[in-house]
Amino acid sequence: MYEKAMAIIDHKFWMGFNSFVILFLAVNIGTIGVEIDSGLPFVIALGYMIYMSFYLSKGALWKVYALLGIGIFGALFYLLGITFKLTPPNVLPLAWTQIVLSLVLTAGSLAHLKSIR
Repeated sequence: MYEKAMAIIDHKFWMGFNSFVILFLAVNIGTIGVEIDSGLPFVIALGYMIYMSFYLSKGALWKVYALLGIGIFGALFYLLGITFKLTPPNVLPLAWTQIVLSLVLTAGSLAHLKSIR
């Protein structure tokens, strides 16, 4: 009984934690949009926020897998941009922040997967 109760608490904790990280990612992407004077990052940030509302609506395994994909893709996107010098110099600190937050999101989604099983 205790283990089942702890699994529910862990599951809900990781949902909240990952949603909080998504919020930070959306704000960071919006800031990148301001720095590069583009509307595309704002659309992506809005997509993160919409996904967060779906993620919090009901527990489903596909949402956690999608979250894992978002974290991995976000980290790789900015890491490859930095590696191949495609990221503007004024956005480098924000790109590194995005990489770190994406890795935190990936770790949080893996922990969420573990709490479900």
